[in-house]
Amino acid sequence: MSKAKVISVLNHKGGVGKTTTTINLGGALRQKGYKVLLIDLDGQANLTESLGFSAELPQTIYGAMKGEYDLPIYEHKGGLSVVPSCLDLSAVETELINEAG
Repeated sequence: MSKAKVISVLNHKGGVGKTTTTINLGGALRQKGYKVLLIDLDGQANLTESLGFSAELPQTIYGAMKGEYDLPIYEHKGGLSVVPSCLDLSAVETELINEAG
C-alpha cells in the first residue's frame, strides 16, 4: 500500500488561481486513478461552490474544527471526495484562538 501524498495550494493573495488549480489538479489525479480528497479551507467557500455544493451544507469543515462532529466528506459526481467549507469559516480563527491544540 502506498503512502498518501499531501499537496497544498495556497497563497495569501486572492485571485491568483488557487481554486482553479485545485479543481483541475484534483480532477487530473482522479483521472489517473488516484483517490483524491479536496479540503476547502477558504472562508469564501469557493472550492465548495465551484464543485456544485452549497456553502450552507449542514456539516462543513467549520463544525469539524469546532469539534461538533467528525470531518464531513461528501462525494462529488466526478469521483472526488470533498470536505466543504462555509462562510462561517472566516470566523473560526478568532473563535478558537484560546483553545488548546
